[in-house]
Amino acid sequence: MKIAALLPHVEIFGGVRRYLEIGNELSRRGYRFVLFSPDGSKPEWLDFKGKTKSFSSLKDETFDIGLCSEYSILPYFEQLNAGEKFFYFLKEGHKQEKEVAGKNYFFLGNSEGICRRLEKKYKISCLRAPGGVNPSFFNPVKKEKGKDEIRLICYGRIYKRRKGVHFVIRAAEGLYREYPQLKLVFFDSLVGKDKRDPRPMIKTHVPHEFHLNLPQSKMAWLYYQGDIFVSAERRAGWSNTSAEAMACGIPVVCTRSGTQDFAFHNQTALVVPFPSPFLLRRQVKKLIKDEKLRSRLARAGYEKIQEFSWSALVDKLEKIFHEKLK
Repeated sequence: MKIAALLPHVEIFGGVRRYLEIGNELSRRGYRFVLFSPDGSKPEWLDFKGKTKSFSSLKDETFDIGLCSEYSILPYFEQLNAGEKFFYFLKEGHKQEKEVAGKNYFFLGNSEGICRRLEKKYKISCLRAPGGVNPSFFNPVKKEKGKDEIRLICYGRIYKRRKGVHFVIRAAEGLYREYPQLKLVFFDSLVGKDKRDPRPMIKTHVPHEFHLNLPQSKMAWLYYQGDIFVSAERRAGWSNTSAEAMACGIPVVCTRSGTQDFAFHNQTALVVPFPSPFLLRRQVKKLIKDEKLRSRLARAGYEKIQEFSWSALVDKLEKIFHEKLK
């Protein structure tokens, strides 16, 4: 089976990681996997085992399966010679969502929540393809000792409003007077054409640090230095950072957005119905006050997220692809 995927770039984004990990697993299983992007460059931040080609060579080869998730490159996806084409929905609410839902594609969704929404709104069939997390990168590691701090870990891309970083900051500010040992720990990478640096955009009196452009080999270390991971995303498909934090064995406070497959309130995480500083603050405070709850949720979250490896996702995709090619 020959499989092609189209991406607008190969920089550090969750949606890009998904295709790199899927491509690596399919390549290990003996399939030909080709990743097309505008210039055909190989990703520098993650070892990729498949082939890379530029959009200029789209018509040079015929594929059994074509994959795409990015609306901006749909004209190129139309040019791809593939027996069956799948649009893989990774996030909600794009202005072209309705247009794509009306096309003669098969549809995949990267979480239960996004699939339900699409099926209800557009009366289409959306095949479940959630996950995943790479346990070779994200796993519990040795925690540094001697820090008398309560560390809240948060994804730091503050200029993306839907990431909800400002909600996490406001929640921390509401806790800081009672817990002066509180510290915010952010992380992000310089990505995109403008390479915006989010660090100057963080405005808060709560002590904080920012880790920028950490290599993948250091991400588990960063997560595990935290006591609690907090996510306040909106319109997420799959919350990569919440899943990664769980895989690293730390308790998670999150919204329902992008986490419905693995975050169950008071079982594997503490979940708020929508991003709100008040709601986030209340759940974080529960974890600060209750060490047993932190340990229980960290353990249960770790065990649950093991179900969502990239290998497990490719098992599902293999079955889907073979069924559609019959």
